[in-house]
Amino acid sequence: MDKPDTARRLDPEQLDPDALDPRTYHRVIGPALKIAANVAAKRGHPTLHDDMPAMLALVEMVTRLADLFGEHYPAAAKEEPMLEHAATGACVMVFQQAKLPADAIGQCLAALETAYRQLYEHDVLDEARPFIAMAWEHLEDEQRDEAEKCLQQATERTIAAIEAWQTQVH
Repeated sequence: MDKPDTARRLDPEQLDPDALDPRTYHRVIGPALKIAANVAAKRGHPTLHDDMPAMLALVEMVTRLADLFGEHYPAAAKEEPMLEHAATGACVMVFQQAKLPADAIGQCLAALETAYRQLYEHDVLDEARPFIAMAWEHLEDEQRDEAEKCLQQATERTIAAIEAWQTQVH
């Protein structure tokens, strides 16, 4: 897997969250967004944007699902210029739904990028990846319920790993 890099940073005003093909959206962003929002709500955050661990889980899930999409459908991935920015697009959607102004969205994206890079560098996210891979297989087989269960496991494990890592670091 590639390390997150700053070249992927985008200006939220230049990013169209609807730029992905609907099939790609429903494979890469939709399921992850639904599960992250549901888990955040269960954690007492009625909107996903103010639950940083759940947002980071969203970034991880969308990043991995986009990578898997690219591996399985390289020709289609080349036709999706926004695919490599899918995680950013998902976050922008969340922040726009929360009605954050563009400058606040930019600040939130920068904070998420920094936090995600730290988590990646410290291998905090590894435990969720098998669940994301299983979710991909279920999505490929049109088994959305099973895919969502795997993504829920991935989200919960990511959040638990982030919170455990934060207590070690602080």
